[in-house]
Amino acid sequence: MSDIVLIYPKTGSDIKPSIAPPHALLAIAAMPDKAGYNIKIIDQRLYSNWKEILIKELNTDPILVGITAMTGGQIHYAIEAAKVIRLNSNVPIVWGGTHSTVLPEEAINSEYVDIVCIGEGDYTLKEIADNLASKKSLHNIKGIIYSNGNKKVKTEGKPLADMNKLLPIPWHLINVEDYIHPDMYIRESSRALDIGQTSRGCPFSCGFCSQGHSKYRAMTAEKTIEMMKEAVTKFNLDGIWIRDDEFYVNQNRVVKICEGIIPLGIKWYTSGTRIDLFNKTPDNQLKLYKRSGADTIKFGAESGNNRVLEFIGKRITVEDTIKANLKCKEFDLMPTYNLVAGFPTETLEETNDTVEMVKRIKADNPKARFETIFLYTPFPGTPLWDVAITNGLKPPSKLEDWAKWQFEEYDDEGARLPWYSAKERQYRGNLCYLASLTNVVPSIMKEFNGSALGAFFKIAYYLPYHYFNFRFRHKMYKHMPEMKLIRWAREKVFADNDRTIR
Repeated sequence: MSDIVLIYPKTGSDIKPSIAPPHALLAIAAMPDKAGYNIKIIDQRLYSNWKEILIKELNTDPILVGITAMTGGQIHYAIEAAKVIRLNSNVPIVWGGTHSTVLPEEAINSEYVDIVCIGEGDYTLKEIADNLASKKSLHNIKGIIYSNGNKKVKTEGKPLADMNKLLPIPWHLINVEDYIHPDMYIRESSRALDIGQTSRGCPFSCGFCSQGHSKYRAMTAEKTIEMMKEAVTKFNLDGIWIRDDEFYVNQNRVVKICEGIIPLGIKWYTSGTRIDLFNKTPDNQLKLYKRSGADTIKFGAESGNNRVLEFIGKRITVEDTIKANLKCKEFDLMPTYNLVAGFPTETLEETNDTVEMVKRIKADNPKARFETIFLYTPFPGTPLWDVAITNGLKPPSKLEDWAKWQFEEYDDEGARLPWYSAKERQYRGNLCYLASLTNVVPSIMKEFNGSALGAFFKIAYYLPYHYFNFRFRHKMYKHMPEMKLIRWAREKVFADNDRTIR
């Protein structure tokens, strides 16, 4: 019997090497778990029979069902779960996550939402469960909006959580082995795991990022090291990923953590690194990064054009990126770069500058890698949102319609990139796919090295890789009829009956 059921929806791009633990749910489950509530986490990405599992849990009459969702495709699968709940139970549905936090009034108007948790829910979920279980009003709970008959009641905001007072991750609520796998960025690892956040927030203000200028809060170095040690020892890990918004803000803290990791003998990396902070890092500290196992550095380079970088508030230049790349080469660190195309006012020539920067970086440093070139998608709550509105953006007005707000898809109708013509949107969509075929697919294929399947992939993709790489390097992406077939294949791979572990 479960008192609380928590659902992590599929995203629409779920393959095993990319599936991380549902940390959003683990974070909010820690307090009610300690208080004695029975909690069931259902991760749609793992179970093709998630509907049957959910119905079984609903039959035990839980206090509430919680759903988290980011803007985009995850909302579609969240609503699929909510439909199952409505058909089989009267249990209250609590929504959380980045999308409903930014647009809570819009979310609460959906027929599939009863309560919205606004912001961090580390303490909120237990408070909601306590009040529902004792049939008390929710009006004294901070940081929520809820339906009370025909009225919508929004309470006052809740303070941000102190990272040093949070409970340990309740790993026992999931089968951790489902999330341990070889890592795309740590070649030597066979048992790598995303262990969650050691800090939250980012003091910078990149225009496309929802974390811009959010208050930076970090665990102490000592608590961070203990968190790492526990995960490495408990799950026999040889690699870990830390999903901090910006790990390298406090350099003294970083030094202590690196020194504490060395005895563990593992490889590790973090979500992102500011290029300007990296360039200011002393040589002896970069050597420490390497000794501690942090020999993969993920950078947010975003664009190869200085005007665009200034426009999006990145506060770096192309020259800074070139410098960081050479510095990585000097210290034998592997840099990997995140890039974006299609910002408002960005011309095709400026987009091509990004391709030229990719070529320069690879020539300067053979170890440099790129995830892809993402197609810019404006998200509510980001600094560039109002700019996008000014340039013709007409966002959805209800929760269900946000399900199509996908950054990696070609924008056929122009809803997300109205500042371009249909042809211009197609060109940039082609480029994003071409970048993935040139950079991402080979990286994924390396996960199968040493196997018969890996040898088959290597042979089968040899000619396509060189074909796509040639087109990418020469910016031949405007007219690519084969992209229709590639998009069709992607839709088949990530359809509702997509790959699952079980």
